[in-house]
Amino acid sequence: MPPNTEINELPRTRIFISEEQFQEYVKRGDAVFIFESKVYKVNNFLAKHPGGEASLRSALGRDVTDEVRSLHPPKVYEKMIHLYYIGDYLDIKTTESTTQEPHKITRSNKELAATWEGGMTIKAFDDAIDELHKSHFEDLTQDSVDQRDLNKDKVREAYRRLEQEIKARGLFKCNYWKYGEECCRYITLLFLALWFTLRGTESWHFIAGAAFLAGFWHQLVFTAHDAGHNGITGKSEIDHIIGVIIADFIGGLSIGWWKDNHNVHHIVTNHPEHDPDIQHLPFLAITTKFFNNVYSTYYKRVLPFDAAAKFFVRYQHYLYYLILSFGRFNLHRLSFVYLFTANNVRTRKLELIGITFFFIWFSALLSYVPTWKLRIAYLFVSYMLTFPLHVQITLSHFGMSTEDKGPNEPFAAKMLRTTMDVDCPEWLDWFHGGLQYQAVHHLFPRIPRHNLRACVPLVRKFCDEVGLHYYMYNFSTGNGVVLGALKSVADQVGLMNEVAKYNADIWASNKPHIH
Repeated sequence: MPPNTEINELPRTRIFISEEQFQEYVKRGDAVFIFESKVYKVNNFLAKHPGGEASLRSALGRDVTDEVRSLHPPKVYEKMIHLYYIGDYLDIKTTESTTQEPHKITRSNKELAATWEGGMTIKAFDDAIDELHKSHFEDLTQDSVDQRDLNKDKVREAYRRLEQEIKARGLFKCNYWKYGEECCRYITLLFLALWFTLRGTESWHFIAGAAFLAGFWHQLVFTAHDAGHNGITGKSEIDHIIGVIIADFIGGLSIGWWKDNHNVHHIVTNHPEHDPDIQHLPFLAITTKFFNNVYSTYYKRVLPFDAAAKFFVRYQHYLYYLILSFGRFNLHRLSFVYLFTANNVRTRKLELIGITFFFIWFSALLSYVPTWKLRIAYLFVSYMLTFPLHVQITLSHFGMSTEDKGPNEPFAAKMLRTTMDVDCPEWLDWFHGGLQYQAVHHLFPRIPRHNLRACVPLVRKFCDEVGLHYYMYNFSTGNGVVLGALKSVADQVGLMNEVAKYNADIWASNKPHIH
């Protein structure tokens, strides 16, 4: 088929592929998926996929119409994807229920927030997060029951109408004035970091410089995120270079790794086996499914629930913030593993040059710190004070559903089931980078983050229309929900340890003694 053929200029002889035939392709190992009732085979495109091979593989063997539309600009699915068309999908369905009452929140955010107070004893802390988790878990369980009766076609049609309404309101367009405001913030933070570091005379000057540098990195990551989603210029090549400059040259982290990882996360959100963003053993486990030595399809290895995992997970709700404060160190590790071991890295040499440049300029900056003790303190302060970013990343998912409801679950339903939004005053959006609205972002990853707040009322209306639950908590309550979920898993480890100890004692008491 000529490369310039439009999608509606398909061969006149239509080929129909039944579900049985489609599954035969899957069993043979062909890379096939369904998009807008058409079947595509992308065996030869897997390694060339700009969003990474892993993300494309995670979408194979099912209907991914909404995933493709949400993650790609129209030109991809209007002019390019047809090159891999092999036939029309013959869709034979059973009639689904058409009635669904909107799910009502059983407990208001105000009531939840009232149980989450500062200045607690350890017992009061445990009781508060237990209460939050219990109430939130009841909502999740009820939502799971309600979704059995969802009219899936109604959800998909309403989701596409929502997309058109958002587009008509111009919310897919980038507001470059917002980047002007952010650049002023970046420059201010960087200037203060350099001023206190290069001109410092007292110890606190250097610590202040490290703190401002952490703030600079924390804020700059939001723009790198936009570049990774092609949300700045809308042109993949240009946005990728912007991402390399920000992430690699300034931050010392691989934008290629982030895109490869993050695109998979957007497709299989909160799936224990497939989503790398929740695979943090031995330090954290957000579901007891990780007790079963889960095989990670992203890392291509078993995640062992070994002695180290049992120890850390047992106390994870106490260690959560401490563990996340080391997140930036781990991002360096993941970046190097990706750049040195992954296949088909688009700009491997450029990224390695960028990370090398980062370590050169950061080492030069550290040389202005007068003593080794202060240099170590500077390193840890500048790295560890970026932990609010890692809290934000995990907050929207760690307390949410990790169930697998099968390939027929509507994309919008899955995103809203596995993601929560964090409410905050508008004047505080700069701190969260606008990405506190993760549920909206997961529904429409290409919406510029500065426009996410404006989409919230539209998403609420959509949820009311189709009967889906829209989870939103304030920042403190959201933290309580996550800590409650972590404690629930931790308690199960404690129970396992007690059972094992009890069995060991029974065995020892029954063991015959040799005199």
